[in-house]
Amino acid sequence: MYAYFLVAMLLSSSVTYAQRACDIKTIREFYNNVKVNGPLLNEAIKNKEVISSSIDIAEQRPNPELDFEYLKGDQFGVDVNTYTLTAKHVVELGSKRDKRLLKAKNYQKLKNAEVDLSLFNSNLNATIGYQRVAQLNVTIDSVKEAIHTFEKIINKLSSRERLNPEETVSLSTLRLASNDYKAQLNDLENEKTLLQGKISFLSNCKNINPKYEYINFNLVKIDETQTNSVGLPQIEDLKVELAVSELDIQKSLGYSNISIGPTVEHQTVGNDEFISAGISVSFALPLFQTNNGGKLNALKGVGSQKVATSNNKEMLRIERMNLVTKLKRSLSTLSKMPKLKELENKHLKVEKLFSRGVVSIPMTIESHRQQVEFIKSKFDAENDVLNTYGKILLIDGNITAFEKLL
Repeated sequence: MYAYFLVAMLLSSSVTYAQRACDIKTIREFYNNVKVNGPLLNEAIKNKEVISSSIDIAEQRPNPELDFEYLKGDQFGVDVNTYTLTAKHVVELGSKRDKRLLKAKNYQKLKNAEVDLSLFNSNLNATIGYQRVAQLNVTIDSVKEAIHTFEKIINKLSSRERLNPEETVSLSTLRLASNDYKAQLNDLENEKTLLQGKISFLSNCKNINPKYEYINFNLVKIDETQTNSVGLPQIEDLKVELAVSELDIQKSLGYSNISIGPTVEHQTVGNDEFISAGISVSFALPLFQTNNGGKLNALKGVGSQKVATSNNKEMLRIERMNLVTKLKRSLSTLSKMPKLKELENKHLKVEKLFSRGVVSIPMTIESHRQQVEFIKSKFDAENDVLNTYGKILLIDGNITAFEKLL
């Protein structure tokens, strides 16, 4: 029985975390796939379902009350039996239900906005990770090509019976360069393996090995105008609204609820029977407190949240301003860099010159070093733009602008 249960658990687990074979060829296709099929989307949906239940809770009305009382006594030797039945409906004064509902709606608005921005941030990072894997493929190929060239020259020099001083130094330098590039290759492949696992999970796709494609960064646009998007500053405002709605609830709790309803009494005195009907009204007398403590605490909470919101919005304004400056600087730097194809053509010319014996071994080593370092610098600049632009869009809540870039 235990073995059967264990097998069933393993099968259900494999179904839950099974990844699909996806035919993803571009970064835009990957981004769209993450938005539609990513596991974090299902998590966001479930979170919103939990958040929406706060509305259901706030809409609930108090249950009616039913009181039953039985008294038995004696009146001058005659049995007296009294039955009293009272049905009361609780009337919430102070608009308690409306205040609860308003707070629940403000809570839902705040939490849904946080879930949406969190999901966008995850999808953004997943897409940047996808592009990084594509970049790593290019860098790894370049490093492998350098190692192959170095090893070929090393074998050629090692096969000679005698080397002149320059060749001896070149052989030593080549071996150092080859070992250094092998270490770099190991680091690059480790980074790729980790990122591939991450983007495979976030896209729910297996065996993702993207091909590098150029992103037109001229499409990067910063909207300085106010929009209706809910970004991080707007979330801070929603926190104030939630605190104010909590204060309204505490104020409403200062009013006592009224319990009102019909009451019927049936009494027997010996053989005589009496039936009475009327109305019952009960409420708490506000003699000792009207929830002043709760109101004061909520009032202080509003003041505290307003200060925190003001500080956070100012910090976000400063951060955004600095990010925009950084983005413009990064775009300017990136625009001055040659394309990879231009670099590749120049490198091929050096390789041809070396094969003809026109270029020395040190120049060949330097050519490969410059190529690898330039590729790394170019990709660092691209990633800097993507990450900076993503942070700006997250602050603005402009979750549609990133897709236009791809």
